[in-house]
Amino acid sequence: MHNKKSNIYHNASIKLATAYMIITVIISLTFSFWLYNVSISEIRSSVLRVPGPVEQLLRRENNRFAQELRDVQDQAIEDARSNLIYQFVVLNVVIAIGGAFSGYYLARKTLRPIEDAHEAQSRFTADASHELRTPIAAMRVETEITLTEPKLTVAQAKKQLESNIEELDKLTALSEGLLQLAQIENGGLEKEPVLLETTINSAVNRTNTFAKNKYQKITVGKIAVKKVNAHEESIIEALVAILENAVKYSPEKSSIKIATKSQNKSVVISVTDQGSGISTKDLPHIFDRFYRADQSRTESKTNGYGIGLSVAKSIVNAHNGSITATSSPKGSTFTITLPLS
Repeated sequence: MHNKKSNIYHNASIKLATAYMIITVIISLTFSFWLYNVSISEIRSSVLRVPGPVEQLLRRENNRFAQELRDVQDQAIEDARSNLIYQFVVLNVVIAIGGAFSGYYLARKTLRPIEDAHEAQSRFTADASHELRTPIAAMRVETEITLTEPKLTVAQAKKQLESNIEELDKLTALSEGLLQLAQIENGGLEKEPVLLETTINSAVNRTNTFAKNKYQKITVGKIAVKKVNAHEESIIEALVAILENAVKYSPEKSSIKIATKSQNKSVVISVTDQGSGISTKDLPHIFDRFYRADQSRTESKTNGYGIGLSVAKSIVNAHNGSITATSSPKGSTFTITLPLS
């Protein structure tokens, strides 16, 4: 499938490059034809132009000298014409060859964003289909097994329904994440000055319930700047995704710290946890959609679809900012950098 798509864009590039080359050659030939006529006209005028007395003599005398002079002039004009034709042919061949290569390069450059977007869409659709299929298949199998139980009790039925609700909650969270990603990438975000302290505290309040279940404490340092130009709700969602990730992969009774600083007309927000860190092989991929780090990062199994950090990255990118992660065995730090204006 990948080779087929590559061939499609390769063929499209060739067709587009051919169109570029044809247009270039037509323009070159038209200009060359005009320049050739102008040049021949100037050469003819220059060659045939003779001093006044000589011209009068040639008109009076139809002798051998006059004929030889005319032959020399005609030969000079013919040589100039041949030389011009040769030069214009070489020039147009070079332009055609150069136009072919440069046209293909421009065609590939033009089609590259479309090809990348198509590949990303295909990959996203395949990943989403896989992730949606897994909980649905699990619910179906568990429900079918429960229904075949001849002595099904009320307690067993309730347990199965509770399991189905858990899977439905996962599907709901996944659907909301996918819709949010689509909205961010296709619709953009309207930004306005917002209070950074209020934004961070809102994200902390939304995450505190999960943190308290693990006896964790989220602390916020001194806020370095008052306002930032942003879409407040989206920034809150990005911070919540990072904080939930910190809570999920940090041990009980640990601390999660939020710090801010002003740097080069930007505000830097860092979230540091005390987890066991992210492995070297996982670190480059943690912002990829549907990527989940190795379970060995935490002693307990964690549920999720690996989409939260991807949403956070999309939000930050939509704000012309950046998000990075560093990690060590003593914990991880996620850093968001946002322009102040």
